[in-house]
Amino acid sequence: MRILVYGAGVLGCNLAHLLYKSKKNVTLLARGSWYEEIKQNGVTIRHKFKIRNTNDKIRVINSLTDQDFYDIIFVALQYTQLESIIPILNQNPSKNIVFIGNNTCAKGYLDLLKEKNVLFGFFSAGGQRTSKYVDSFYLNEMTIGRIDNSHESDEWIKSIFQGTKMRLTIENKMDDWLKSHAAFILPFVYAAYYTGYDYRKIKKDKVFLYKIIDSVREYYDVLKELGYEVLPKSDYEFVTSKKIKCYIFLKLCCYTALGDLCVCDHAKNGKNEMIKLNDEFRELLANAMLRTPHADVLEKYIPNK
Repeated sequence: MRILVYGAGVLGCNLAHLLYKSKKNVTLLARGSWYEEIKQNGVTIRHKFKIRNTNDKIRVINSLTDQDFYDIIFVALQYTQLESIIPILNQNPSKNIVFIGNNTCAKGYLDLLKEKNVLFGFFSAGGQRTSKYVDSFYLNEMTIGRIDNSHESDEWIKSIFQGTKMRLTIENKMDDWLKSHAAFILPFVYAAYYTGYDYRKIKKDKVFLYKIIDSVREYYDVLKELGYEVLPKSDYEFVTSKKIKCYIFLKLCCYTALGDLCVCDHAKNGKNEMIKLNDEFRELLANAMLRTPHADVLEKYIPNK
């Protein structure tokens, strides 16, 4: 199976690394000086929480032509970059496309790629890329699937990752899942901007920490009113019946590097993506009758374009 990872940021490099070390036929698409770095020296990843770094001599290209064919293309670009590659994907003969990452408008991408088999996924990784290496972590976890609640792609998905250490969750309501994910992370992102990317500033502010939790719950309730399912279901319990556990998790983010790795780094390096994600999510919420007073206060801290 010929696999292309389109995008060589934190997500793309970690996904390519995981596939490559499992002997998959994987190619990575990178641009500019980063393409030259990978071509010359391979993909170097400094793995947080692990003793050694890795260097993979992954095949790398800097463009996708209409002559190239892959059994599957994983698109691992920032959300703001997705629309720019739609014409490239439509002109390419490869049929199977998986968008990896934040996305509140999954159905719209099916409409833009009508001749393709389009799936969506979320790969748990974080960190930042430098000019020479990727400084990051990944959890060997991916949620992936269709948006039509059909199971017709389940076995094919499993075959892609057969032999890897990836822990798969196949979810075929990925539009609901991705909207739920946006509802969960946005209040955390608001807090990152409020603190200047330093959660340590709010580690003793119990009122503010609970405002984050209540904001997530408000967003979840609005999604439910609009007819979406909150997924995974355990996340709704996390901010309602298990609210104390959520508070402890937030405190952990404030007192350790977890907040930087999971939220602050991406809020800082992917600011335009967070702004777009917030704009689209708030536009969705405008269709609901329920109000979000806690989230409205925090949302004011997101930067202007």
